[in-house]
Amino acid sequence: MSDAPLPNKKPENFLVNIACNLALPILVLKYLSGEDRLGPVYGLVAALAFPVGYFFWDLAQRKNYNIISIFGFLNILLTGGIGLMEAEPKWVVLKETAMPLMIGILVLATANRKNSLLKTFLFNDQIFDVEKIQGHIDTPEKEVALASQFKVANWLLVASFLVSALLNFVLASYIVKSPGGTETFNQEIATLTWVSWLVITGPTMAILIFALWRLVKGLKTLTGLEFEGLLHEQHTQGK
Repeated sequence: MSDAPLPNKKPENFLVNIACNLALPILVLKYLSGEDRLGPVYGLVAALAFPVGYFFWDLAQRKNYNIISIFGFLNILLTGGIGLMEAEPKWVVLKETAMPLMIGILVLATANRKNSLLKTFLFNDQIFDVEKIQGHIDTPEKEVALASQFKVANWLLVASFLVSALLNFVLASYIVKSPGGTETFNQEIATLTWVSWLVITGPTMAILIFALWRLVKGLKTLTGLEFEGLLHEQHTQGK
């Protein structure tokens, strides 16, 4: 978790994110990968150039990254490698399953660290006024109760990545049937991209929202603060 103050962090442009990481790659893979156009190899390279370019552009603009963005970048590189090496589709299934599993393992591994991934994803100074909240955790009993809240939230975060891994495995196994380096492989990767986004986003976001809701409820009880009092002042200005 970065220690830079919130006002110095530029918000991510959601539309540009969706265009570069989802819409444009899908369109290129679907409609420009035929032999009469870019071909499967150059079509794959062109499609992946958008999310790769966005990663570096966003990093330069916002000076901000986290484990999700890094794993997303690695995922893109691995997809390109599988396609260019004309590997069997089983490697796509393995990659799609392994990525969220590895993040879930890292969430568990960092659970007891000061800068845990839980605090990066949910309890961070981009959302909460962490300093104010910690100032209200002024007794050993409250510290124990807060640790208990974090423990439950941590397991919910792990659960979201386990669900993602399971759904990725099922979807990749069902959709990707062709070896890399072919037009059909590119078509299948395009289908997997948008189907995964639709199917996986819902349940994983539901778990994360529940984890955040439960954490906020616990913080309100422990600190005596109302919801707006928990938030970083950047989110309450003008209200």
